[in-house]
Amino acid sequence: MVVAVIVFILDRITKSLVAAQVPYGTEVSVIDHLVGITNVRNSGAAFGFAPAGASLFLIASVVVAIGLVIYVARNPGTRWTDGTLGLIMGGTLGNGYDRVVHGTVTDFINFHFWPVFNVADSAISIGVLLMIAGYLLRRSPAG
Repeated sequence: MVVAVIVFILDRITKSLVAAQVPYGTEVSVIDHLVGITNVRNSGAAFGFAPAGASLFLIASVVVAIGLVIYVARNPGTRWTDGTLGLIMGGTLGNGYDRVVHGTVTDFINFHFWPVFNVADSAISIGVLLMIAGYLLRRSPAG
């Protein structure tokens, strides 16, 4: 689960840098009006969805993390599978850590046409997309 550790560390470092350098509720423009670093807190799911479900998402983070550990321990996979699951695990642990320590998740990547998100959200989303792509590529054609 090297990928999970890397994602978790990158998530912690980036969130700490944003918290230390960008005052809460403000934005630093990175690329004109396209990309900014915005320090906001999110009590909901990835990308700010369902803000009222903070406790539910903390429980879900714990269940997903435990489930992934059990799955990987019982089903040794390929590097591809382990890397994909590592993205999901690292992101889950990154946001789960924030929920336990702060009660909310720090989001900061702001494309202005998409909800503000963070490294953990990105890792989870990419991991899920890779899982779906892997499933579709392995699926045998109907005949």
